[in-house]
Amino acid sequence: MPRFNTGPALAAVTGIGLLSVMDGMIKYVATEHGIGQIGVMRYAFGALAAYLVFRAARTPWPDAATVRPHAWRSVVVAATALLFFYSLAVLPLAVALALSFTSPIFIALFAAAILGERPGRPILIALVLGFAGVLVVLWSELTHTGGEEANALGLAAAIGAAITYALSMVVLKSRAARDPLPTIVLLQNSFAGLLLAPLGIWQWTAPAGGEILVFVGIGVLGTAGHLCMAWAYGRADASRLGVFEYTAFVWALAIGLLAFGEVPAVSTLLGATLIVGGALVASGRTKAPPEPEIEIGP
Repeated sequence: MPRFNTGPALAAVTGIGLLSVMDGMIKYVATEHGIGQIGVMRYAFGALAAYLVFRAARTPWPDAATVRPHAWRSVVVAATALLFFYSLAVLPLAVALALSFTSPIFIALFAAAILGERPGRPILIALVLGFAGVLVVLWSELTHTGGEEANALGLAAAIGAAITYALSMVVLKSRAARDPLPTIVLLQNSFAGLLLAPLGIWQWTAPAGGEILVFVGIGVLGTAGHLCMAWAYGRADASRLGVFEYTAFVWALAIGLLAFGEVPAVSTLLGATLIVGGALVASGRTKAPPEPEIEIGP
């Protein structure tokens, strides 16, 4: 039986960790700035960081055939950003993150429908374990708050973000093996920033004090995280890597404790145990069928 290559998994976990730190920083600035402005700042500084990587790697400029699918993917990326940033602004962090962890389920479904991947039993078991952990955490949070803080639009936004994020990851999988990583991340940041610019200008409020450094950090972490994710998705099945999205909860526990003084409840730790267990079960491997060459967008 072929062994599972741990390189893509480690890259995905690293990327998820970087993006989780970014999420904590977004939660911090969301109390003072609109989601449109946060999105523009995130992608503006992200595009700058991506451009530096692009030039340092001496990556050739992409042609129209390369730009087109990434332009379409950026629409989904921008939608994901708005939905998820809104959920971070109106929901407790644990609830928003828990709902976002449904994305591996949608990744597996989209990967089967678009890429023709057929996840084996270990992946299905891992998805069930991880999702069970999410439900434990979600039930605990909603019970603790009595449902009063569960803003209906925020809940819908979190689920919507999970769906659009999953779609963007599967589309990324279709391109990551063909396009240079610096090109992928530069185009994603540039197009998403342009799409969000009108809303960002409308919601603009001047950053105070050190907030500009927070926005720079958000952009740099976002670029670094997506470089890791693009590298990983170019070398492993989307359905398999989707399982490791659940490890974001472990990062969230650390961020909550260190940055916000949040001590996790026993039920939260139980849910995290199931989540990590699901990721570990993904060590099983079945041979994937050849991937079809597909083009995303008209």
